[in-house]
Amino acid sequence: MINKKMPVSLPESVKQDLEKMSAEVGLSQNQLLVMAAQSLLANYKAKGSSIFADLLNPEHRS
Repeated sequence: MINKKMPVSLPESVKQDLEKMSAEVGLSQNQLLVMAAQSLLANYKAKGSSIFADLLNPEHRS
C-alpha cells in the first residue's frame, strides 16, 4: 500500500484535543487521524450519507 500525504487544517481546539488524546493513548496524531478517517469511511459505506444527519442538524451545534 502506498501512503499519500494530505495537508489538513484543524481548528485550534481540535488540534489541542488531538494532542492530548495522542499523549493519553500512546498513538501518534497521524495514527489517530488515519483511524478516524477509516472509521468514517466504513460507516459511510455501511450507512450512506445519513451518517451526517446528526452532525448537520442545527440542534447539535453548540
